[in-house]
Amino acid sequence: MIRRYSSTLATLVGAALTVVILAGCNSATVSPSPSAVTAAPTSHVAASAEASRSAAASGSAAASVSPLPSATDALNLPHVDAALEDLLPSTSGGVQLEKFSLTLSAYMASTSGGDKVLYAPWLVKFGKTPDDVNLAVAADLSQQVNFIVHAIKVPGADAATLSSSFADVAKKAGWPVASHANWAQTGKTLVEITDPDTGVCGGLCAGFVYAKDNILYTIITDDTNLLLAALIELP
Repeated sequence: MIRRYSSTLATLVGAALTVVILAGCNSATVSPSPSAVTAAPTSHVAASAEASRSAAASGSAAASVSPLPSATDALNLPHVDAALEDLLPSTSGGVQLEKFSLTLSAYMASTSGGDKVLYAPWLVKFGKTPDDVNLAVAADLSQQVNFIVHAIKVPGADAATLSSSFADVAKKAGWPVASHANWAQTGKTLVEITDPDTGVCGGLCAGFVYAKDNILYTIITDDTNLLLAALIELP
């Protein structure tokens, strides 16, 4: 899934940056399978969650991170929905994330395969097309961490229907789907949706999906701690 995302970034940020991203993907150590993320011992994850909450409450986590200046402006990334971007985390594992936003149709036009096939049939239930909704992304373009999160805002939709209908569409498309209630005591129920084309997505084939209000969030990572930190920070 992350490798397909690189083709999207190719269109958005240019060939020079894509060479860096693809080099990082090709040279990286093979990541654990997506099931290893959710199979982490509950006690360890719960302890990490409590530590993260405490750090957030005290402000020490924010104080310990010294993000590099953002390169977003230099890359000329699109920002069609800045408010949607603001809902996403700015760092992951101490690494500065780049944020951008575009219409879902523009995202779909700039990539092939993967999650692209799920969006149009999913939006039919809400009387929408990919032209009607925006997608915001936060990603480490330098590939120092295996982490991408995106948010899709569907005006007029409700959270329960957003996530359940997305899972239904994925199942009909032959994608393995699993539900994880109150994951790591975060209060969020995740739907794990796995790209079956492992030959293309490599070690990062699973998206961890949940909805809040009229926004569907998807986190793609093979690191339990990064997933946990994102879930605590996201709405």
